Amino acid sequence: MQICGKRLSKSISAEDTFPEDIPLSETEEQIRRLAEKVWKSTQGNARAARTVILKLKTKEFNSLTRSLTPVTPPSSYEELAGLVLSLRERVDLRPTQLYRLVGVGLSNFQIDEKESTPLFDTATSADGIDTNESDPFL
Repeated sequence: MQICGKRLSKSISAEDTFPEDIPLSETEEQIRRLAEKVWKSTQGNARAARTVILKLKTKEFNSLTRSLTPVTPPSSYEELAGLVLSLRERVDLRPTQLYRLVGVGLSNFQIDEKESTPLFDTATSADGIDTNESDPFL
């Protein structure tokens, strides 16, 4: 049996546990820092992440997530941070709720259509007939 160590990541995330539980309104700085860390992890990746994820854990150890798959993937750290902060606005727990952990993630990676190379190099004539001369079956 051979172990393959180079599998494609299904998601990239970072999370932080606070030294003291804090209200949701005080998480922006941590969210921005984590978004930057996650964004840097994706640089050089030929696949674009389609889904943005916010993870929170309450003082009572209840986990909740919010996710968003925008029409176009985030194209900068600032855009990623903005999307995650908008997900934070969708958390509908009481304002006095305290949180012990926040996480930021990206998932649902897709190959960028503009940068991908075709599987087969084919040319089609004006009448729609495949003119690939390297195909031995033509």
